Amino acid sequence: MEVLDLLVLGSGVAGLSAAVRAADVHGMRVGVLTKAELHQATTRWAQGGVAAVLGGDPDSTDLHLADTLGAGAGLCDLDAVRVLVDEGPVRVNELIALGAMFDQDEGGQYLLAREGGHSHPRILHAGGAATGVEVERALVEAVQKTAAVLLERTFALDLLVEGGRCAGVTAIDEHGERIEVRARNVLLATGGGGQLFSVTTNPLEATGDGMAMALRVGAALADVEFVQFHPT
Repeated sequence: MEVLDLLVLGSGVAGLSAAVRAADVHGMRVGVLTKAELHQATTRWAQGGVAAVLGGDPDSTDLHLADTLGAGAGLCDLDAVRVLVDEGPVRVNELIALGAMFDQDEGGQYLLAREGGHSHPRILHAGGAATGVEVERALVEAVQKTAAVLLERTFALDLLVEGGRCAGVTAIDEHGERIEVRARNVLLATGGGGQLFSVTTNPLEATGDGMAMALRVGAALADVEFVQFHPT
């Protein structure tokens, strides 16, 4: 296999969104590596909706920011929250453009719910409680339409480091063979590690592989004490 410009590890909403966008860049050679099938990411387990300010007054991104900071009890990164609330509507519209179908009323307006911690209705759902399934479906179909190399049922073992830079990964492919996938850039979008606990509703794939690989090459992890046991 030729050297990729970008190798994405993980096929959830983060990984596939990055892969779809990168694959749109002319000449960019993109690969997606996932240890299960492409659609078997934790994203599809998400039942709750997507919070984004899609309506007009009286809601606003400033109010969304205030709600998020309040619910965060002083632990939020202000810059990260600002990106979340400002870019959230843009990303939702990108998903819609890719074919994601969110719930609408009879007049074709998106149904926005008000849920815990929010002062205004701004939660968008798909299929009631099947938001993750729909988001994952749209992204899988989108990446399959690109020229990205899709490596399914391939288990990443370690990051390759050469000359102080990440140069790809070693992995076990679907035939049980050890392989190297080389890339100029590697994006870890491997999700969490809920399966490290004896009681969790996280899927079997949520074993923290990406975090472990990062630690083994000296990367720093942050906020690992925050574990989502029920992925909604």
